[in-house]
Amino acid sequence: MASSTLIQNRSCGVTSSMSSFQIFRGQPLRFPGTRTPAAVQCLKKRRCLRPTESVLESSPGSGSYRIVTGPSGINPSSNGHLQEGSLTHRLPIPMEKSIDNFQSTLYVSDIWSETLQRTECLLQVTENVQMNEWIEEIRMYFRNMTLGEISMSPYDTAWVARVPALDGSHGPQFHRSLQWIIDNQLPDGDWGEPSLFLGYDRVCNTLACVIALKTWGVGAQNVERGIQFLQSNIYKMEEDDANHMPIGFEIVFPAMMEDAKALGLDLPYDATILQQISAEREKKMKKIPMAMVYKYPTTLLHSLEGLHREVDWNKLLQLQSENGSFLYSPASTACALMYTKDVKCFDYLNQLLIKFDHACPNVYPVDLFERLWMVDRLQRLGISRYFEREIRDCLQYVYRYWKDCGIGWASNSSVQDVDDTAMAFRLLRTHGFDVKEDCFRQFFKDGEFFCFAGQSSQAVTGMFNLSRASQTLFPGESLLKKARTFSRNFLRTKHENNECFDKWIITKDLAGEVEYNLTFPWYASLPRLEHRTYLDQYGIDDIWIGKSLYKMPAVTNEVFLKLAKADFNMCQALHKKELEQVIKWNASCQFRDLEFARQKSVECYFAGAATMFEPEMVQARLVWARCCVLTTVLDDYFDHGTPVEELRVFVQAVRTWNPELINGLPEQAKILFMGLYKTVNTIAEEAFMAQKRDVHHHLKHYWDKLITSALKEAEWAESGYVPTFDEYMEVAEISVALEPIVCSTLFFAGHRLDEDVLDSYDYHLVMHLVNRVGRILNDIQGMKREASQGKISSVQIYMEEHPSVPSEAMAIAHLQELVDNSMQQLTYEVLRFTAVPKSCKRIHLNMAKIMHAFYKDTDGFSSLTAMTGFVKKVLFEPVPE
Repeated sequence: MASSTLIQNRSCGVTSSMSSFQIFRGQPLRFPGTRTPAAVQCLKKRRCLRPTESVLESSPGSGSYRIVTGPSGINPSSNGHLQEGSLTHRLPIPMEKSIDNFQSTLYVSDIWSETLQRTECLLQVTENVQMNEWIEEIRMYFRNMTLGEISMSPYDTAWVARVPALDGSHGPQFHRSLQWIIDNQLPDGDWGEPSLFLGYDRVCNTLACVIALKTWGVGAQNVERGIQFLQSNIYKMEEDDANHMPIGFEIVFPAMMEDAKALGLDLPYDATILQQISAEREKKMKKIPMAMVYKYPTTLLHSLEGLHREVDWNKLLQLQSENGSFLYSPASTACALMYTKDVKCFDYLNQLLIKFDHACPNVYPVDLFERLWMVDRLQRLGISRYFEREIRDCLQYVYRYWKDCGIGWASNSSVQDVDDTAMAFRLLRTHGFDVKEDCFRQFFKDGEFFCFAGQSSQAVTGMFNLSRASQTLFPGESLLKKARTFSRNFLRTKHENNECFDKWIITKDLAGEVEYNLTFPWYASLPRLEHRTYLDQYGIDDIWIGKSLYKMPAVTNEVFLKLAKADFNMCQALHKKELEQVIKWNASCQFRDLEFARQKSVECYFAGAATMFEPEMVQARLVWARCCVLTTVLDDYFDHGTPVEELRVFVQAVRTWNPELINGLPEQAKILFMGLYKTVNTIAEEAFMAQKRDVHHHLKHYWDKLITSALKEAEWAESGYVPTFDEYMEVAEISVALEPIVCSTLFFAGHRLDEDVLDSYDYHLVMHLVNRVGRILNDIQGMKREASQGKISSVQIYMEEHPSVPSEAMAIAHLQELVDNSMQQLTYEVLRFTAVPKSCKRIHLNMAKIMHAFYKDTDGFSSLTAMTGFVKKVLFEPVPE
């Protein structure tokens, strides 16, 4: 199995790269931590492999790999390093040296090399041919994308079959569509989506098909069986949820009943449910100003067959879509063709029948809808990274048809809807496209947002996607802020009342999706937790509701789910091994012996793995976890009552980076300093390999700033000094200890960070925003614990500076508004193009999300139980396959 983790060697031409867990067509899965066969031969020749070092070597022509070992060749005096002129990289420790064999010394230098260079051997992973096949299958979906793949609609096909011959001869224009109807009748005499029985859908489809067959006097037996079904099942519509009523049903169904009556079909025309539907039609028709129907494109164009006796078809032709359809509805267009014989209507239908083998879907095209929902599903399942190029192409396609007023489900649609607009807005914005909030203005009226302009109702999925889109708002976007508030309140009410049913889709767990969005909005959603949650919610049998039920095979299918499960379990296995190394490192530093220190190795690693989960981010995760543990024990050291004079000595030792200065300190202070000292030095060495330059001074600077701010707070506490809010925030934004974690990790994000980037305003701004968000969230949830330690918080200071604020709750509300404003600014800075690489800004954003997730309802970091369930789901519980 080939590896992308190679070591630089001039004579051998092997290139260093930790950047790639990428799967290319025709190539196997590749993991960081294994050497390519070429690299193996190079190392063998140079005698650079230890006797027990295992590598993966391919068997020619077999497509499989085996573990081989290298010869001895290390100078014992080199302490695990090669001599000058050889590969300048720390070699991994022997494979058989298990966790239990590590001595509890202050620091074991080879731990990280073992993980970084040996990931695949530890996991004993072989080439996953099945995953490659699934990836290629999904790529085929992308390659074959045109105007959308969608299941067929008996209802629309029946309307097409009713079109009389355009040359004036007796008979149908599209006789093969009649044959399709005959061939696709279900065993119980009805027509419709076979996988799900809904009374509305089956009755509507069956009535349309019976009318088409009866109109042309064909399929007598099919007609008889269809009538028998209708006679027995029309009443079942009374039992159906009104949310599952097909689009335009109350308009088209009564009109079809009139057609059936004219044909003499024996149906229960006086049934109560039919009378109720007819009454609803009359009520709705009174609200429709027919003059407006001819003037502006509205959703009514999608259901014109229900008005075919009332409308002036010649007037309606001016609202015909560019492709010849009426709002992309085959049924509506077929009805128009009956009355007008318009050649554009004919061309649209004829092309559909050629493409779909004489049948029609309920709507076409669905090119924007298919692309957007496919990208969304791949992202939420956690497998979008395999298809970055394809996703970019999809979004470029969508952006080509983007309008200031939003989009519909099809390119060049004259009618936009909030569902497609919101989905496109969010995906485009988060991928760096320029989209403005004004696209939602037409859906806003009298303080509410609606699915379509001019309508007076909402759908759960429409508001769900509006909520997700609104969470990416930038500073000053007041309309999006209103959308965020309205959609969140709407969804909360629906969820509390167990009313998470939708008129557009029947999905596996819409209530669960809504609950996750309410619990973990975008600011607090950790990617891997979202992926794990959605794996349980994704339905391969989800069905959409149009004029008939339909499926979208490129959006919901079993291949997506199989790949997502395999990928999650593969990454989780890697994460478990890395966590073992973090725990070993923590023990080797003797941090377990620190009486004052919280033991948070698991939570620290979880925070990194839940946001930087990709296998190629292994170095970043391990640096993140080590730095997070260090900040925790340092925070506890400064907070547990250590004398200020001792703290000053400790700070001076860190500032000068001089271990000799701690000789007079207590043993636990020595343990803490040496753990910090050696770990930062090792990270600096690793960063040198990643950045090809020395960044040690940057790393030391981050820790110097942190302990200086911590000392200042300790001095405030000792003297009883209460700073101003601004003075406090200047210090406390550093003491929250996010900068050493984030900035150290950035050197392992896959980009070279030159001095001009590290010195740039943009770089410091995003870190400042993250610090502010983290500090206030930490203060709000941790102020009681901090107060017990004699420390002040932003909440307390704000209330003292604003005595008119009547309660602590109102002070917290004000501070939360500051957090929200900072998150809006951070979102803008992260998503816009700057000199700071996007992969680095992603780490900043992830830290802000971590703070929201951990401090959402409580101090989740200090709590022993608050994050337990999430940690288990992400790190320890495999997904059943």
